[in-house]
Amino acid sequence: MSTNYIIRPAVPAQDFSALAELLTVVGPQPITAASLFEWEANNPSGQIRRRWVAAAPDGRLVGYGVALHPAHAADGRFQLWVCVHPAHRQQGLGAQLAETAWSFAREQGATLLTSDVREECPACLRFAEQRGFAIAHHLFESVIDLHTFDERPFARVIAEVETSGIRLTSLAAEGDTETARRKLHALNYACVLDDPATQGSFPDFDELNEMWNQASWFVPEGQLLAVDGERYVGLAAVGYFQESNSMYNLMTGVDKAYRGRQIAQALKLQSIRFAKAYGADSIRTHNDSQNGPMLAINCKLGYQPRPGEYRLIKKV
Repeated sequence: MSTNYIIRPAVPAQDFSALAELLTVVGPQPITAASLFEWEANNPSGQIRRRWVAAAPDGRLVGYGVALHPAHAADGRFQLWVCVHPAHRQQGLGAQLAETAWSFAREQGATLLTSDVREECPACLRFAEQRGFAIAHHLFESVIDLHTFDERPFARVIAEVETSGIRLTSLAAEGDTETARRKLHALNYACVLDDPATQGSFPDFDELNEMWNQASWFVPEGQLLAVDGERYVGLAAVGYFQESNSMYNLMTGVDKAYRGRQIAQALKLQSIRFAKAYGADSIRTHNDSQNGPMLAINCKLGYQPRPGEYRLIKKV
């Protein structure tokens, strides 16, 4: 690596504007400094997090690395992620950032490392594999253009689900009370741990509720629900991202006892309706390659494939 690069801890007030520009260059979606400050503020008890930036001789930020142990993760599990501006690759900078992040994680007792790389960057995958990472999951990304989406062919789906006795509503319509949020958390917990892409852990109610309270993307109207009596049996969590004027379907899930009744498809349609009414240009989502039922629903609704990502793992 060129000794002209300087790797140092990230300083939010000093670095986040330039870091947002770097992440927008290397990533699939625009990133703002405000979103980085928001993530910085979300620091629950038990979380371990360090960030580093790499500066070129002229002072511009051209590299970034992070090591993160989420508060709810199993002991010893760390997420590592590094990136380098395309104009500064192949000079050893990524290797130095990776070693910096790995050294920190090792000092904290890391026993399992995870990361992710974009599907359209084979060089990134090779970089990770050369350092002992292997593909654990392949997540497909797909998107719907809300300006051209026509829901009329699917109108009967929502009607049939409601006729069966399932009420389609939202967290906002349920009053956004603590009781409603706890029921939503419990359903999220069950659905996430049953997802093929699960990492085996999920935040407790207090941690997730605090994240909801702090997240700019979170609106109670975008937490869509399927309810049987008083029981929450399905959800579609949708967040708004102003920088791209887009919606992201973070999660769609249905209680095991209620699957096979078109509830997931109805919730997907409700999420598209919500996004369209909100004025977003598009709605996108990710699904594990092994999640055949959800991928089939997306295909039926007209979600268009985009390059996805590989979830990586390395046992220490």
